Amino acid sequence: MNYNSTCRFQEGKGVAYRQVYHLLHGTKAKLKKPDTHGDCLSFYDANIKGYGPGSADIDINEINDLELQSEILSPEILDLRTMVDFCCIWRYDYPDSIHHICKAIGGSGNNVSRCHYQVGTDKRDELIAYASALTEWLGKNGDGREGSKENTDGGEDIAQRVFTMLGTKDEMKKLLVERTCLGLASRNIDCSFYGSDREGTPVSLYPFQALDIADDWKTHMSSLEKEIIKGLGSDAYDFLCEVGGAEPPCHFKFIRRLEILIGSIGCLKWRGYLPPKDSKVSGRREVTQRYLLVLNSFWREIPLEKEAGNDALNQSLKKEIFDKLGESTANKRWLAASLWKNIKNQTTYQAFTMKRWVEFVQITRNQIQAS
Repeated sequence: MNYNSTCRFQEGKGVAYRQVYHLLHGTKAKLKKPDTHGDCLSFYDANIKGYGPGSADIDINEINDLELQSEILSPEILDLRTMVDFCCIWRYDYPDSIHHICKAIGGSGNNVSRCHYQVGTDKRDELIAYASALTEWLGKNGDGREGSKENTDGGEDIAQRVFTMLGTKDEMKKLLVERTCLGLASRNIDCSFYGSDREGTPVSLYPFQALDIADDWKTHMSSLEKEIIKGLGSDAYDFLCEVGGAEPPCHFKFIRRLEILIGSIGCLKWRGYLPPKDSKVSGRREVTQRYLLVLNSFWREIPLEKEAGNDALNQSLKKEIFDKLGESTANKRWLAASLWKNIKNQTTYQAFTMKRWVEFVQITRNQIQAS
Protein backbone atom coordinates (compact mmCIF):
# COMPACT_ATOMS: atom_id res chain seq x y z
CA MET A 1 0.00 0.00 0.00
CA ASN A 2 1.10 3.58 -0.58
CA TYR A 3 0.76 6.27 2.07
CA ASN A 4 2.29 9.14 0.15
CA SER A 5 -0.12 12.07 0.26
CA THR A 6 0.75 13.04 -3.31
CA CYS A 7 -1.95 11.99 -5.78
CA ARG A 8 -0.58 10.03 -8.73
CA PHE A 9 -3.75 8.69 -10.27
CA GLN A 10 -2.16 7.83 -13.59
CA GLU A 11 0.05 5.38 -11.69
CA GLY A 12 -2.94 3.83 -9.96
CA LYS A 13 -2.42 5.72 -6.71
CA GLY A 14 -5.29 7.67 -5.23
CA VAL A 15 -5.81 9.98 -2.25
CA ALA A 16 -4.17 8.57 0.89
CA TYR A 17 -6.82 7.53 3.42
CA ARG A 18 -4.90 9.29 6.20
CA GLN A 19 -6.05 12.59 4.70
CA VAL A 20 -9.54 11.87 6.06
CA TYR A 21 -8.94 9.84 9.25
CA HIS A 22 -9.97 12.85 11.36
CA LEU A 23 -13.43 12.90 9.79
CA LEU A 24 -14.17 9.53 11.42
CA HIS A 25 -13.40 10.70 14.97
CA GLY A 26 -16.55 10.51 17.10
CA THR A 27 -17.13 9.50 20.71
CA LYS A 28 -14.47 10.75 23.12
CA ALA A 29 -12.58 7.90 24.78
CA LYS A 30 -9.65 8.48 27.13
CA LEU A 31 -9.19 4.72 27.65
CA LYS A 32 -8.23 4.07 24.04
CA LYS A 33 -4.76 2.88 23.16
CA PRO A 34 -2.95 5.40 20.97
CA ASP A 35 -2.83 4.48 17.31
CA THR A 36 0.18 5.09 15.09
CA HIS A 37 -0.89 8.72 14.69
CA GLY A 38 -0.99 9.28 18.44
CA ASP A 39 -4.77 9.66 18.58
CA CYS A 40 -6.29 8.33 21.78
CA LEU A 41 -9.13 10.82 22.22
CA SER A 42 -11.88 9.42 20.02
CA PHE A 43 -13.35 6.22 18.68
CA TYR A 44 -13.68 5.93 14.91
CA ASP A 45 -17.48 5.90 15.13
CA ALA A 46 -18.54 9.31 13.80
CA ASN A 47 -20.44 7.97 10.79
CA ILE A 48 -22.01 4.91 12.40
CA LYS A 49 -23.44 6.40 15.60
CA GLY A 50 -27.18 6.73 16.08
CA TYR A 51 -28.89 9.99 15.26
CA GLY A 52 -30.20 12.62 17.64
CA PRO A 53 -28.69 14.24 20.78
CA GLY A 54 -27.91 11.73 23.52
CA SER A 55 -29.37 8.83 21.54
CA ALA A 56 -28.59 5.48 23.15
CA ASP A 57 -26.91 3.02 20.80
CA ILE A 58 -26.06 -0.37 22.30
CA ASP A 59 -24.50 -1.53 19.03
CA ILE A 60 -21.97 1.32 19.14
CA ASN A 61 -20.97 0.43 22.68
CA GLU A 62 -20.22 -3.13 21.60
CA ILE A 63 -18.35 -1.99 18.50
CA ASN A 64 -16.24 0.47 20.48
CA ASP A 65 -15.44 -2.26 23.01
CA LEU A 66 -14.08 -4.27 20.09
CA GLU A 67 -11.92 -1.31 19.08
CA LEU A 68 -10.51 -1.26 22.62
CA GLN A 69 -9.68 -4.96 22.34
CA SER A 70 -7.94 -4.47 18.99
CA GLU A 71 -4.21 -4.19 18.57
CA ILE A 72 -2.68 -0.75 18.10
CA LEU A 73 -4.33 0.57 14.96
CA SER A 74 -1.80 0.63 12.13
CA PRO A 75 -2.21 2.72 8.96
CA GLU A 76 -3.33 -0.46 7.14
CA ILE A 77 -6.13 -1.02 9.65
CA LEU A 78 -7.19 2.64 9.67
CA ASP A 79 -7.29 2.60 5.86
CA LEU A 80 -9.69 -0.34 6.00
CA ARG A 81 -11.80 1.37 8.67
CA THR A 82 -12.12 4.42 6.42
CA MET A 83 -12.95 2.20 3.45
CA VAL A 84 -15.83 0.67 5.45
CA ASP A 85 -17.54 4.06 5.72
CA PHE A 86 -17.47 4.44 1.93
CA CYS A 87 -19.81 1.45 1.50
CA CYS A 88 -23.08 2.97 0.28
CA ILE A 89 -26.11 0.75 -0.37
CA TRP A 90 -27.40 3.25 -2.94
CA ARG A 91 -24.37 2.96 -5.23
CA TYR A 92 -24.39 1.11 -8.56
CA ASP A 93 -21.55 -1.16 -7.37
CA TYR A 94 -23.40 -2.44 -4.28
CA PRO A 95 -23.41 -5.23 -3.00
CA ASP A 96 -20.18 -6.07 -4.88
CA SER A 97 -18.51 -3.46 -2.69
CA ILE A 98 -19.20 -5.59 0.40
CA HIS A 99 -17.25 -8.48 -1.11
CA HIS A 100 -14.45 -6.10 -2.09
CA ILE A 101 -14.21 -4.68 1.44
CA CYS A 102 -14.36 -8.11 3.10
CA LYS A 103 -11.61 -9.37 0.82
CA ALA A 104 -9.46 -6.37 1.76
CA ILE A 105 -10.14 -6.95 5.48
CA GLY A 106 -9.11 -10.56 5.02
CA GLY A 107 -5.81 -9.44 3.49
CA SER A 108 -6.30 -10.80 -0.03
CA GLY A 109 -7.66 -7.73 -1.79
CA ASN A 110 -6.62 -4.14 -2.53
CA ASN A 111 -7.79 -1.11 -0.56
CA VAL A 112 -9.04 0.90 -3.52
CA SER A 113 -12.41 2.52 -2.82
CA ARG A 114 -14.55 5.39 -4.01
CA CYS A 115 -16.51 7.79 -1.86
CA HIS A 116 -19.92 9.35 -2.52
CA TYR A 117 -20.23 10.97 -5.99
CA GLN A 118 -17.21 9.03 -7.28
CA VAL A 119 -17.64 6.47 -10.04
CA GLY A 120 -15.36 4.06 -11.85
CA THR A 121 -14.09 4.73 -15.35
CA ASP A 122 -16.49 2.05 -16.64
CA LYS A 123 -19.51 4.04 -15.44
CA ARG A 124 -18.01 7.27 -16.80
CA ASP A 125 -17.59 5.62 -20.23
CA GLU A 126 -21.20 4.44 -20.12
CA LEU A 127 -22.46 7.98 -19.46
CA ILE A 128 -20.26 9.31 -22.27
CA ALA A 129 -21.82 6.74 -24.61
CA TYR A 130 -25.35 7.92 -23.72
CA ALA A 131 -24.43 11.60 -24.19
CA SER A 132 -22.72 10.85 -27.52
CA ALA A 133 -25.74 8.86 -28.73
CA LEU A 134 -28.10 11.74 -27.90
CA THR A 135 -25.83 14.16 -29.78
CA GLU A 136 -25.65 11.79 -32.75
CA TRP A 137 -29.45 11.45 -32.86
CA LEU A 138 -29.72 15.23 -32.99
CA GLY A 139 -27.41 15.19 -36.01
CA LYS A 140 -24.75 17.26 -34.27
CA ASN A 141 -21.11 16.37 -34.17
CA GLY A 142 -19.80 15.38 -30.75
CA ASP A 143 -16.38 16.31 -29.42
CA GLY A 144 -14.82 13.02 -30.50
CA ARG A 145 -14.52 11.84 -26.93
CA GLU A 146 -13.87 8.14 -26.62
CA GLY A 147 -16.09 6.02 -24.44
CA SER A 148 -17.38 2.48 -24.28
CA LYS A 149 -20.55 1.89 -26.29
CA GLU A 150 -21.14 -1.53 -24.80
CA ASN A 151 -23.82 -1.62 -22.16
CA THR A 152 -22.97 -3.71 -19.12
CA ASP A 153 -26.35 -5.46 -19.04
CA GLY A 154 -25.72 -7.68 -22.04
CA GLY A 155 -23.54 -5.93 -24.60
CA GLU A 156 -26.29 -4.10 -26.53
CA ASP A 157 -24.95 -1.09 -28.38
CA ILE A 158 -26.01 2.02 -26.43
CA ALA A 159 -26.30 4.19 -29.52
CA GLN A 160 -28.69 1.71 -31.16
CA ARG A 161 -30.64 1.47 -27.93
CA VAL A 162 -31.05 5.26 -27.68
CA PHE A 163 -32.05 5.55 -31.36
CA THR A 164 -34.67 2.82 -30.89
CA MET A 165 -36.14 4.51 -27.82
CA LEU A 166 -36.30 7.94 -29.47
CA GLY A 167 -37.78 6.78 -32.79
CA THR A 168 -38.51 9.23 -35.58
CA LYS A 169 -37.47 12.86 -35.25
CA ASP A 170 -39.92 15.54 -34.22
CA GLU A 171 -39.32 19.22 -33.39
CA MET A 172 -40.48 18.79 -29.79
CA LYS A 173 -38.36 15.66 -29.41
CA LYS A 174 -35.33 17.58 -30.64
CA LEU A 175 -35.87 20.27 -28.00
CA LEU A 176 -36.27 17.65 -25.26
CA VAL A 177 -33.27 15.61 -26.39
CA GLU A 178 -31.00 18.64 -26.59
CA ARG A 179 -32.10 19.76 -23.13
CA THR A 180 -31.49 16.23 -21.77
CA CYS A 181 -28.09 16.07 -23.43
CA LEU A 182 -27.05 19.39 -21.88
CA GLY A 183 -28.25 18.20 -18.48
CA LEU A 184 -26.31 14.95 -18.73
CA ALA A 185 -23.15 16.60 -20.04
CA SER A 186 -23.17 19.13 -17.20
CA ARG A 187 -23.08 16.43 -14.51
CA ASN A 188 -19.73 16.01 -12.77
CA ILE A 189 -18.27 12.52 -13.25
CA ASP A 190 -15.64 12.11 -10.55
CA CYS A 191 -13.46 9.05 -11.22
CA SER A 192 -10.98 9.70 -8.40
CA PHE A 193 -10.47 7.20 -5.60
CA TYR A 194 -8.82 6.50 -2.25
CA GLY A 195 -6.12 3.94 -1.60
CA SER A 196 -3.55 2.39 -3.89
CA ASP A 197 -4.00 -0.13 -6.67
CA ARG A 198 -1.36 -2.74 -5.94
CA GLU A 199 -1.17 -3.52 -9.65
CA GLY A 200 -0.49 0.13 -10.44
CA THR A 201 -3.26 0.13 -13.05
CA PRO A 202 -3.49 3.60 -14.65
CA VAL A 203 -6.74 5.42 -13.87
CA SER A 204 -7.90 8.14 -16.22
CA LEU A 205 -9.58 10.86 -14.16
CA TYR A 206 -10.46 12.97 -17.15
CA PRO A 207 -12.79 13.95 -18.64
CA PHE A 208 -14.95 15.01 -15.69
CA GLN A 209 -17.99 15.46 -17.96
CA ALA A 210 -19.65 13.34 -20.62
CA LEU A 211 -19.29 16.01 -23.35
CA ASP A 212 -17.67 19.41 -23.74
CA ILE A 213 -20.33 22.11 -23.60
CA ALA A 214 -20.21 25.85 -24.21
CA ASP A 215 -19.77 28.29 -21.34
CA ASP A 216 -23.26 29.66 -21.95
CA TRP A 217 -24.95 26.24 -21.67
CA LYS A 218 -27.17 27.38 -18.78
CA THR A 219 -28.58 30.22 -20.84
CA HIS A 220 -29.16 27.89 -23.78
CA MET A 221 -30.85 25.33 -21.53
CA SER A 222 -33.16 28.01 -20.14
CA SER A 223 -34.23 29.03 -23.66
CA LEU A 224 -34.86 25.36 -24.55
CA GLU A 225 -37.02 24.92 -21.46
CA LYS A 226 -39.11 27.97 -22.34
CA GLU A 227 -39.79 26.51 -25.79
CA ILE A 228 -40.67 23.13 -24.29
CA ILE A 229 -43.09 24.64 -21.75
CA LYS A 230 -44.65 26.72 -24.52
CA GLY A 231 -45.27 23.57 -26.58
CA LEU A 232 -46.23 21.07 -23.84
CA GLY A 233 -47.71 23.27 -21.14
CA SER A 234 -48.08 21.55 -17.77
CA ASP A 235 -47.04 18.21 -19.32
CA ALA A 236 -43.50 19.59 -19.62
CA TYR A 237 -42.83 19.32 -15.88
CA ASP A 238 -41.82 15.65 -15.79
CA PHE A 239 -39.64 15.94 -18.88
CA LEU A 240 -37.74 18.83 -17.30
CA CYS A 241 -36.75 16.91 -14.19
CA GLU A 242 -33.03 16.83 -13.49
CA VAL A 243 -31.37 14.21 -15.68
CA GLY A 244 -31.45 10.92 -13.82
CA GLY A 245 -33.52 12.44 -11.01
CA ALA A 246 -31.92 14.16 -8.02
CA GLU A 247 -29.37 11.36 -7.58
CA PRO A 248 -25.72 11.65 -8.61
CA PRO A 249 -24.32 9.40 -11.38
CA CYS A 250 -23.09 6.92 -8.74
CA HIS A 251 -26.70 6.12 -7.74
CA PHE A 252 -27.87 2.66 -8.77
CA LYS A 253 -31.00 4.01 -10.50
CA PHE A 254 -29.29 6.79 -12.44
CA ILE A 255 -29.08 4.93 -15.78
CA ARG A 256 -32.57 3.48 -15.39
CA ARG A 257 -34.07 6.93 -14.81
CA LEU A 258 -32.09 8.35 -17.71
CA GLU A 259 -33.55 5.64 -19.95
CA ILE A 260 -37.07 6.33 -18.64
CA LEU A 261 -36.57 9.98 -19.61
CA ILE A 262 -35.19 9.13 -23.06
CA GLY A 263 -37.92 6.55 -23.69
CA SER A 264 -40.62 8.97 -22.57
CA ILE A 265 -39.30 11.56 -25.02
CA GLY A 266 -39.57 8.93 -27.77
CA CYS A 267 -43.25 8.45 -26.90
CA LEU A 268 -43.85 12.15 -26.08
CA LYS A 269 -45.63 10.79 -23.04
CA TRP A 270 -44.10 10.71 -19.57
CA ARG A 271 -43.09 7.19 -18.57
CA GLY A 272 -44.20 6.01 -21.98
CA TYR A 273 -41.26 3.61 -21.83
CA LEU A 274 -40.02 1.58 -18.87
CA PRO A 275 -36.74 -0.33 -19.23
CA PRO A 276 -36.85 -3.83 -17.73
CA LYS A 277 -35.58 -4.11 -14.16
CA ASP A 278 -32.47 -6.08 -13.36
CA SER A 279 -30.88 -7.45 -10.19
CA LYS A 280 -28.90 -4.24 -9.68
CA VAL A 281 -32.10 -2.22 -9.38
CA SER A 282 -34.59 -4.53 -7.69
CA GLY A 283 -34.59 -6.73 -4.61
CA ARG A 284 -32.01 -4.71 -2.69
CA ARG A 285 -33.79 -4.86 0.65
CA GLU A 286 -33.86 -8.64 0.63
CA VAL A 287 -30.23 -8.85 -0.47
CA THR A 288 -29.15 -6.38 2.20
CA GLN A 289 -30.86 -8.37 4.95
CA ARG A 290 -28.83 -11.43 3.97
CA TYR A 291 -25.56 -9.51 4.20
CA LEU A 292 -26.56 -8.07 7.57
CA LEU A 293 -27.26 -11.58 8.91
CA VAL A 294 -23.90 -12.88 7.70
CA LEU A 295 -21.83 -9.92 8.97
CA ASN A 296 -23.66 -10.05 12.31
CA SER A 297 -22.77 -13.74 12.60
CA PHE A 298 -19.08 -12.98 11.99
CA TRP A 299 -18.51 -10.07 14.35
CA ARG A 300 -20.66 -11.38 17.18
CA GLU A 301 -19.34 -14.92 16.68
CA ILE A 302 -22.82 -16.43 16.78
CA PRO A 303 -24.60 -18.97 14.54
CA LEU A 304 -26.29 -17.58 11.47
CA GLU A 305 -29.91 -16.75 12.20
CA LYS A 306 -32.30 -18.92 10.24
CA GLU A 307 -34.63 -17.21 7.82
CA ALA A 308 -37.60 -19.09 6.39
CA GLY A 309 -37.03 -20.11 2.80
CA ASN A 310 -33.57 -18.56 2.52
CA ASP A 311 -31.43 -20.69 4.82
CA ALA A 312 -29.48 -22.45 2.05
CA LEU A 313 -28.87 -19.14 0.26
CA ASN A 314 -27.73 -17.49 3.49
CA GLN A 315 -25.40 -20.37 4.32
CA SER A 316 -23.82 -20.11 0.87
CA LEU A 317 -23.31 -16.36 1.30
CA LYS A 318 -21.89 -16.92 4.78
CA LYS A 319 -19.25 -19.28 3.43
CA GLU A 320 -18.31 -16.83 0.69
CA ILE A 321 -18.00 -13.83 3.04
CA PHE A 322 -16.30 -15.77 5.85
CA ASP A 323 -13.75 -17.15 3.37
CA LYS A 324 -12.93 -13.60 2.28
CA LEU A 325 -12.63 -12.34 5.87
CA GLY A 326 -10.43 -15.25 6.93
CA GLU A 327 -9.56 -16.19 10.50
CA SER A 328 -11.37 -14.12 13.12
CA THR A 329 -9.36 -11.49 15.03
CA ALA A 330 -10.38 -8.52 17.17
CA ASN A 331 -9.37 -6.15 14.36
CA LYS A 332 -11.40 -8.05 11.76
CA ARG A 333 -14.41 -8.30 14.05
CA TRP A 334 -14.25 -4.55 14.70
CA LEU A 335 -14.05 -3.78 10.98
CA ALA A 336 -16.85 -6.24 10.10
CA ALA A 337 -19.00 -4.81 12.91
CA SER A 338 -18.45 -1.27 11.63
CA LEU A 339 -19.42 -2.37 8.11
CA TRP A 340 -22.53 -4.10 9.49
CA LYS A 341 -23.52 -0.98 11.45
CA ASN A 342 -22.96 1.30 8.46
CA ILE A 343 -25.23 -0.82 6.27
CA LYS A 344 -27.80 -1.22 9.03
CA ASN A 345 -28.01 2.54 9.59
CA GLN A 346 -28.56 3.18 5.90
CA THR A 347 -31.49 0.74 5.84
CA THR A 348 -32.91 2.32 9.01
CA TYR A 349 -32.59 5.97 8.01
CA GLN A 350 -33.06 5.44 4.25
CA ALA A 351 -30.07 7.62 3.52
CA PHE A 352 -26.32 7.52 3.05
CA THR A 353 -25.24 8.14 6.64
CA MET A 354 -21.70 9.46 6.23
CA LYS A 355 -22.27 12.65 8.20
CA ARG A 356 -19.28 14.53 6.81
CA TRP A 357 -19.23 13.30 3.20
CA VAL A 358 -19.15 16.85 1.82
CA GLU A 359 -15.78 17.31 3.52
CA PHE A 360 -14.58 14.01 2.05
CA VAL A 361 -15.50 15.24 -1.42
CA GLN A 362 -13.80 18.61 -0.89
CA ILE A 363 -10.60 17.00 0.39
CA THR A 364 -10.56 14.78 -2.70
CA ARG A 365 -10.97 17.74 -5.05
CA ASN A 366 -8.24 19.69 -3.28
CA GLN A 367 -5.89 16.71 -3.61
CA ILE A 368 -6.63 16.35 -7.32
CA GLN A 369 -6.10 20.04 -7.99
CA ALA A 370 -2.76 19.90 -6.18
CA SER A 371 -1.56 16.82 -8.11
